[in-house]
Amino acid sequence: MESPFAGPSDFVAAPCTQCGAQLTFSADKQQLSCGHCGNGQPLPFTKSRIVENPLSFRVEGDGLPQAPTEEKRLFTCGNCGAKTQINLDVPTLTCAFCGSRSVNPDAQKTRLVEPAGVLPFRISRAAAQERFKDWVGTDWLSPSDLKDGAMLDNLHGIYIPYWTFDARAESSWSGEAGFHYFVSVQTQNSNGQTVTQQQQKTRWEYRSGHHSATYDDLLLMASRRLTQQEDSVSDVSHYDMTGVVDYDPRFLLGWEAEVYSIDLGESTRKAEEQLREREHQACANQLGGDTQRGLNVNTSLSEQTFKHLLLPLWICAYTYNGKLYRFLVNGQTGQVAGERPKSWIKIALLVLALLAFMGVLYWFASKK
Repeated sequence: MESPFAGPSDFVAAPCTQCGAQLTFSADKQQLSCGHCGNGQPLPFTKSRIVENPLSFRVEGDGLPQAPTEEKRLFTCGNCGAKTQINLDVPTLTCAFCGSRSVNPDAQKTRLVEPAGVLPFRISRAAAQERFKDWVGTDWLSPSDLKDGAMLDNLHGIYIPYWTFDARAESSWSGEAGFHYFVSVQTQNSNGQTVTQQQQKTRWEYRSGHHSATYDDLLLMASRRLTQQEDSVSDVSHYDMTGVVDYDPRFLLGWEAEVYSIDLGESTRKAEEQLREREHQACANQLGGDTQRGLNVNTSLSEQTFKHLLLPLWICAYTYNGKLYRFLVNGQTGQVAGERPKSWIKIALLVLALLAFMGVLYWFASKK
């Protein structure tokens, strides 16, 4: 099925009704906005076309699933290989992931799975900059002049690709639950005296059972570029998914959009692994006991579906003392995470203070 917004031109056209200039999506106004005359144009925030696609097949290599697809014009960064969707005819692009610049990029058309939904940006560029100012100087172990000395370099608002998965899981399990108890035993201490001690023993009980669950919207990032910054990414990847609306390429006007680099087949295997791990933990909870052994879980998955979503993220960089640091801002909530330089003087003072405190404790203990 073709996108209802796809046209014969290479780029999405949204001309201003007053001056004819190309409109872009405003995170502040939550509508299309003209940068020349200030005219606005509402967008429909509908949810009628966000549908699940059946996952009753295997996708390998470059194959496409039985799902809506669209032809996208992609810019491939020659430095890091990141693929970004181009929606506006711009002469120069700066890669959000590695910072390299390309003049008159050679974009290629590629047919890919069309997103089912998009979570529009709510944090504007100005708001992301304010979040950075509030965040950059809050770490006590950072240099005291970090807030004044940090200079923003690249700041990119980009939609990150995700896959979501639904499934019904049925698991049969069996194993042994161990219950600890204590018995009194007599033994001799180092002085040859007979003493009574409590010795822990374990009573094992075989158990079996069944667990079933329905999993909805298991979210997996489809970007290889960001998984390299896993800690920061996980810190800012908490989205309110109730804000997802029907995909409309006009939401992307004025923004960048990375194309998925982890395909559906690979993501499906990761999703199934996560679902089986969750089932294993749920069955372990049912088995119970103080300890366990020999837990065997047999899980079957059915009613598997997927959809493709685009979620908003600011990928930013700043320099301090000539060194580049990166940080991320959630494009919906404004949550921030990233790298900050450390002050070795402050760290040394902290270590010395801890050593002094431990010395005082040892001195008091030796006086008793």
